[in-house]
Amino acid sequence: MKRQWKIHRKVQECPDGQSRWDRAYLLVLEIARSATLDQTQTDLEVQHGSSDLCEGIDPTSGTSSND
Repeated sequence: MKRQWKIHRKVQECPDGQSRWDRAYLLVLEIARSATLDQTQTDLEVQHGSSDLCEGIDPTSGTSSND
């Protein structure tokens, strides 16, 4: 015998629903803000991508090994 299922939906208010919605919205805003900051940091790195690299403190490094 095959069952026939019926689905009933209804909206039910939750007492803390507004505060949960507010927290979720603030979390979405925080994620968007951090993504913007990450993009800004990436832009700064790209701007310096073609600069010359320094050899270190002593620009005239020798061929001898460090013993």
